[in-house]
Amino acid sequence: MCSQAGHIELAALTPADREAYLLAQADNTLYQVWEIAEKVSTGSTYHLTEKNQLTLQLICEGGFAPAEEKYAVQDAFDHWQHNQPFTFDLCQYITSGVGSAFCANRFAGEQHIERKQRQDLAIRQLSVSQQQTIKNAVRMAEDFFEHRAMHEELHSGSSHTAFRIESVANQNDRYLSQILDTLAGSPPEDIPSLDEADSTLSQTYDSLIQRLKIGPIEDFNLEVTAQDVESVQRAWLIYREQTAMMLASLNTNLTIQDWLGILTAERNRQLSEMLEYMDLDKR
Repeated sequence: MCSQAGHIELAALTPADREAYLLAQADNTLYQVWEIAEKVSTGSTYHLTEKNQLTLQLICEGGFAPAEEKYAVQDAFDHWQHNQPFTFDLCQYITSGVGSAFCANRFAGEQHIERKQRQDLAIRQLSVSQQQTIKNAVRMAEDFFEHRAMHEELHSGSSHTAFRIESVANQNDRYLSQILDTLAGSPPEDIPSLDEADSTLSQTYDSLIQRLKIGPIEDFNLEVTAQDVESVQRAWLIYREQTAMMLASLNTNLTIQDWLGILTAERNRQLSEMLEYMDLDKR
């Protein structure tokens, strides 16, 4: 199929696409040529038949995993042969762990832009000091979520990097949503007692650390040790304190103690899930 499409001719590309193609050839960066294929397939510069052929030629040159290239080439070839409109989305053809990480990272970047827009829109009526408090908390939370995903979350397999990136992006989304809900006056469904939540967390944490000292959680591309959880717990204590103070400052209906209880109960659920994983892994 690629032989039928022939090799791409630089003269057939627009100056901008030609420059991008030559840069991709020089850089040899992962999926860079396929990204050009996406752009060509969605543009209005080329006639349909020419556009489909150029897209196919670029797909033939820019693949990473054989299975990915096979399915993408087949799809592009069929549209070219039947002169049908074809929009190429490289992430629809991903089969490899490397490709999954690439697409997860790209989607996370899009989510970040959307979050920034939501955040800016929501806080523009606040005082400068409140705006800065929120921005500082968001940056702190992003660092914590990344640290926890790297050292504690149970992402394994060939796509473990993609799972981690997706997890961090989703947690960042939820964190911003919590801020916006607090600004809107929407209360959490449950407000646990801080003393009770602290006591329960202490028991769960001690149990998990003791078991991890006997042996870490291990799987393909995964290892979580007692030292990993201890490191995350230290970071979480800072995250809990700063988040509780920030949320309480945005809406006086809940106190810092209330938010500390809520966040502590959430942390207990996270560690309990790790204990459940270890129990299942023993069966």
